[in-house]
Amino acid sequence: MGPRRKPNVCRLLSLRTLGFFARDAGVAQRTNLGILRTLVCLESTKFKNVWTTHSKSPIVYERGRIYFDNYRCCISSVALKPRKLYEMPKCSKSEKIQDALLWECSMGDVLSNPLDYKSSLIALTAHNWLLRISVTTGKILQKIYLGSYCKFRYLCWDTPQEIIAVKSAQNRCSALARQAGIQQTVLLYLAVFRVLPFSLVGILEINKRVFRNMTDATLSHGVLIVMYSSGLVRLYSFQAITEQMHHHCSLRCHPWKILFRLEAILGTILLHLIRRSKKEFFIFVP
Repeated sequence: MGPRRKPNVCRLLSLRTLGFFARDAGVAQRTNLGILRTLVCLESTKFKNVWTTHSKSPIVYERGRIYFDNYRCCISSVALKPRKLYEMPKCSKSEKIQDALLWECSMGDVLSNPLDYKSSLIALTAHNWLLRISVTTGKILQKIYLGSYCKFRYLCWDTPQEIIAVKSAQNRCSALARQAGIQQTVLLYLAVFRVLPFSLVGILEINKRVFRNMTDATLSHGVLIVMYSSGLVRLYSFQAITEQMHHHCSLRCHPWKILFRLEAILGTILLHLIRRSKKEFFIFVP
C-alpha cells in the first residue's frame, strides 16, 4: 500500500457546488471539515496573528461568539478581526454566571414578542438566578429566582432547545454532622423548565429514601438517570413521575403522602425494568 493521497480541494469544491453532498448532511459536514483540514495542514499555509487576548476564567465558544469573564464579555469571531459585541457591568462574586446554554428559536414557532425570535443565552448565576440574555446586546430579557434552599450549579438540555434541567450541587454531610449521627438524605435537586415562555415543569428532589445509595443523577431526553457507586445505572420516565405527582397534587395530598406515593411510582417502574412478569402495584397512605 502506497502513501494515502491527499484530497483534491478544487475537486471537492466543484462536487459540492454541483450538489453531490446535498442529500446527506453528515457527508456534507465531513467533506467541509476535510477541506478545512487539508487547507490548514498544507506546508505552504502561513498563519497571521490578527488578535490576542487573555482571560482568568475559562473561554467559551458558541456559534461564532467567544465568551470571557464568565459569559459577561462577548466577542464576535465572524469578522476578519474579532470585535466586541457587548460587555456586561462588573458584578460581585455572588452574581457571577456559573453556567450557560445557547437557545435559538426554531423557525416553526409562533411567538408574541418579536425579540423572542432572536437567539439568547440562558445563564445561571451563583446566587440562584436564571437569566435569559440577548446574545447581541447583553441585555437581560427575563429572570427567575430559583430559591435559597440549595445551590444550583449546572445547566443541561433535557430536550434540546425546548426543556432545560437546572442541577444543584450535591449536599455533603460535614464531619460534625457525621459524628453526631445526622444523615443527609437529599443528594441534589433538579429543576426542570420549558424555555420559552419560561415555565416550571417541576423540581425533583433526589432523595436517598427513594433512590437508596446513589452517587449522582441527571435528566436527558425525558429520562431520569440515576447512578450508583457499583456501576449500576437505573432509568426512570420523568414524564410518568410528573404525571402521577400532578394527579396527586390536584387531590391536595400532604407532602409526606406525596413522598410515599413517589416511592411507589419509582418502585413500580423499577420492578418493570427488572422483572416484566411482575404486576403493577400501588402503595396508598391513609
